Amino acid sequence: MENTVSPKVTQLKQVPKTGLYVGNSFTYYNCGVNGYVRGFTKEEKRDWNARMITISAGRLSYHPVADYLKQYPMDNYDKNFPKFDVVILQGQSTEPISQKAKNNFQEAFAKHVTTIRSNGSEPIAVVTWALQDKPEQARMLADEIIKEANKYDVFVLPVGLAFAESLKQRPDLILHAPDKRHPSAAGSYLYGAVIYSALFRKSPEGFSFMGGCEKPLNEKDSKYLQSLAWKVVCDFYGWN
Repeated sequence: MENTVSPKVTQLKQVPKTGLYVGNSFTYYNCGVNGYVRGFTKEEKRDWNARMITISAGRLSYHPVADYLKQYPMDNYDKNFPKFDVVILQGQSTEPISQKAKNNFQEAFAKHVTTIRSNGSEPIAVVTWALQDKPEQARMLADEIIKEANKYDVFVLPVGLAFAESLKQRPDLILHAPDKRHPSAAGSYLYGAVIYSALFRKSPEGFSFMGGCEKPLNEKDSKYLQSLAWKVVCDFYGWN
């Protein structure tokens, strides 16, 4: 794979039942990656509930994560402690490698990790993907995000690495929207398949779910992305 930095944390402390997605349009495109993960968990009747909070073009520093974890009247997630078992942090597409934004990203990431843990939740970092016309960003993004995660013993989702691997194996399968930045329906499907594989340490292979939001894939592509997601996750974490 593209990364030269290996993850320090290779599994979650426990299989989560609740989660919070914190991100931007990369996460909410195609009706949200939460819907893709839910498609898998619903099919197997897994106990999993998640909330998605995103800000358009949002950097990590834009998110008041402490507020997201507070208790609020009539919030069903407040019935248990922690409010969310895991909190998934997805930064702005290239802020981890931008000379102007890099320090801001690192400061926000460290702050959010501390906040999340102080509320009893486990933080997770997302390796975002390269822009379609700048595939060289894949290694840069992966290495920088993994390095930051390793500093604080944070679990990492190798989403961008899965995108890069698919580009090598199936260049015909377009994972980006026409703007060459956001995910296509296939990209969101792969994003969701990686999340499912990593969170539950289980292959998504064999599911009939092919996507929602009026953008289902064909069977060939969904099966391919299921297998790719599981292989990338296993290789990344060193799972047998």
